[in-house]
Amino acid sequence: MKKINIKKILIIIVSIFAVWNLSWFLITTIKYHKFIEAIPKNKYGVHVKIEDGYQFNVKKPGYLSFTGNLGVTKPESMDGLIIWPLLFGGYEYGVRLQKDGEVYEIYVDENMNPINKDDAVAIQQVEQNKAEIERMISKANEIWQLE
Repeated sequence: MKKINIKKILIIIVSIFAVWNLSWFLITTIKYHKFIEAIPKNKYGVHVKIEDGYQFNVKKPGYLSFTGNLGVTKPESMDGLIIWPLLFGGYEYGVRLQKDGEVYEIYVDENMNPINKDDAVAIQQVEQNKAEIERMISKANEIWQLE
């Protein structure tokens, strides 16, 4: 009698794990299909492309994670835009700005304004680099049709 219960429990656990793996695979494959279609793997097996002076990349979610990202970088300045596709639609954004040996990583909203309205340094950096940030989001929209 005990062996049957242990077998049933083991079968349930294995089934749940299999369903979780299959769900993860299908969700991430469907969600990231349009992104990796625009940026196919290069000869090194990485989703990276350089076009119009910008580097674009796609990082699919790791095993059993649903968080991946899209990146747009200006290689000579190393300024960058990071876009996190959300599981149920929409995106979260962040910018990385490097000036005079300082690195600023700032979460921004869909209008590219700092989320933390109390951070004067973030507001100043985004204002000073507004034109480049706008170009990066524009390039991202051209490549991945985010809107």
